[in-house]
Amino acid sequence: MISLCESIFDGQRRELKEHGSFSFPAACYSNTQQNHSVPWHWHDELEVLVMEKGSARIQISSLKREVKEGDGCFINAGILHSMEKIPGMDFDEHSLVFHPRLIGGSMDSIFWQKYVLPLISDRSLPGIFLEQSVPWQKEMLSLIRAAWNACSSEEGNYEIETRSSLSQCAGILRRQQPGQPGAQPEKALRQGERMKVMLAFIQQHFGETITIRQIADSAAVSESECMRCFHHTIGITPIAYLKNYRLQCAAELLETTAQPVSLIGEQCGFREMSYFARAFRQNYGCTPSQYRKASATA
Repeated sequence: MISLCESIFDGQRRELKEHGSFSFPAACYSNTQQNHSVPWHWHDELEVLVMEKGSARIQISSLKREVKEGDGCFINAGILHSMEKIPGMDFDEHSLVFHPRLIGGSMDSIFWQKYVLPLISDRSLPGIFLEQSVPWQKEMLSLIRAAWNACSSEEGNYEIETRSSLSQCAGILRRQQPGQPGAQPEKALRQGERMKVMLAFIQQHFGETITIRQIADSAAVSESECMRCFHHTIGITPIAYLKNYRLQCAAELLETTAQPVSLIGEQCGFREMSYFARAFRQNYGCTPSQYRKASATA
């Protein structure tokens, strides 16, 4: 069964949504109907994705790329990631989120030890962007589509077909994984954990007046360390992230509610409507009212 890309998070932006069931821990999702950006989050499961139409900006930890039609990506377990809608560009992405034990079985099996464990324990591998122009990546994209189609149909031996295609993906990844899994520096791991806390704080309080000091305090770090974490992990400052997140939330409210534009701006942390309108135009190429009108006729 296909689900929409709707998520619920805990205090560290860990996704709480159950993907599939205990006996078949896999679920397929489509962003066709919502066509919204997906904020920074993480989950214990692996994720594979194919962009079936249009394009969107996807960021996996510090890796960022515009994923175009026909291309996709692999996202490792426990890694922060996000998807940003490109203004004026519709997209249709199909993703499949699955627990490692779906393909690894028990932790003492050869499948877990040889294929799954080396992937999920490799902190130097947050994810991989997949392009049709690269033969082995093209093969993996085809397998992702096969897994998604089988899982979404829930027909015949779909569980076996889904597991088989995802297992072959894991085999391809292991063949392409260089040597022994590299150990990510302790500093990078520590920054990643701090980022989960600080992003959660911003996303819980974005409608309020927030300072860098408050963001830093949420993770018990200095302001300078807060700035370093944001720069090294997602490549922008805390204030720039806060502004982008506020605009993203405002755009979604403009699409999904009939609330006055001024009220939406205020709810999203913009105290001056002139600044809200100017920032929105810079990001989306139109005013909030124009964006709402265009969304209603799309």
